[in-house]
Amino acid sequence: MRQKRGILARIGGRTRNAFEGGPEENGDLFVQALARGLSILALFDVEHPDWSLDEISRRTGISKTTAYRMLRTLEWKGFLSFIADTERYHIGPATIPCAYLALSYVGFARFTHPILEQLAASTGETVELAVEGEGGAVVVDQVATSHPFKPNLPLGRVMRNLTNSCMKVLAAYRPQAARERLVQEGHFQLTPNTITDPSKLAEELDGVVREGLAYDFEEQDLGVCAVSVPVFGADRQVHAVLTVIAPAERFGPRDRKRKVEAAKTASAELSKYFSQSS
Repeated sequence: MRQKRGILARIGGRTRNAFEGGPEENGDLFVQALARGLSILALFDVEHPDWSLDEISRRTGISKTTAYRMLRTLEWKGFLSFIADTERYHIGPATIPCAYLALSYVGFARFTHPILEQLAASTGETVELAVEGEGGAVVVDQVATSHPFKPNLPLGRVMRNLTNSCMKVLAAYRPQAARERLVQEGHFQLTPNTITDPSKLAEELDGVVREGLAYDFEEQDLGVCAVSVPVFGADRQVHAVLTVIAPAERFGPRDRKRKVEAAKTASAELSKYFSQSS
């Protein structure tokens, strides 16, 4: 008991060891049932606002019986709601305070938005700012292109794979072990240009760090290209990623060079803000 009290005292005093190399799934502090419930909540985002029991079970790998019990618990606690007519779950009212708190953490957008507007005006393209979230990059701000046809890119969407330039930047600057795990994951062939070979992906991420930028040459969607650059803080860690998205016909060598220069200039301005505020 004396040893346990000492541990609890240290926890109560906020003395905690940071996770190294990922969560301690085999440790005494890991609660598997809670982790499974959170993996269910993590499925819900702007592009996937509702899920059925079957879909949740398939996506998480949790058995239908266990998933159903967890869903009923989350529903009872108000974190999920169930629509009987469609037999689908969506986010419940208990998440609203958390959502507003999370928004306060990305409140920097009101200070950085004018820089995004300037970049969009100078390039004529859609510009996005993303930060790292659970499982991927979350788009927290956006300025649409001035051209008539605008890509359907909802604010708040989560990007999880290495087909897009934003995730390439985040992956390239991760610790080596985390980076290797991401590279070794199975990668789907979304277009003929998608890079799926782990060795080629690793080589490309090396180039991202070397060049300070990442490209998407129609790897995620045919006809759509992008360039992303990191935004650093005073600690020289990547605090955000700035992306310029353009159709392939406006991403030739000359246009691309102009967009890259503009993106790097905007990134430098954003890095000044993050360095002063961190």
